Amino acid sequence: MAYVIVPGTNDIWEYDNAATRADTYPDSPGTITGGIRTFTHPNGNVTKTYIKCRKVGETIVRGELNKDYYDNQ
Repeated sequence: MAYVIVPGTNDIWEYDNAATRADTYPDSPGTITGGIRTFTHPNGNVTKTYIKCRKVGETIVRGELNKDYYDNQ
């Protein structure tokens, strides 16, 4: 397990790049690779989510972050 800085967050957030389905909602749709869940909606839009995130310097897991949002920062 390695936490990696989430680009676009000014080094405030990091995600676990080894997170698996066990680290998120068990019934969440999509596939998980490298700690990122990718889901393709019926209309063809794709959503990517960092599934196990925390603030840099903390040990408390805070939840998920939308990768698409931070990729555009």
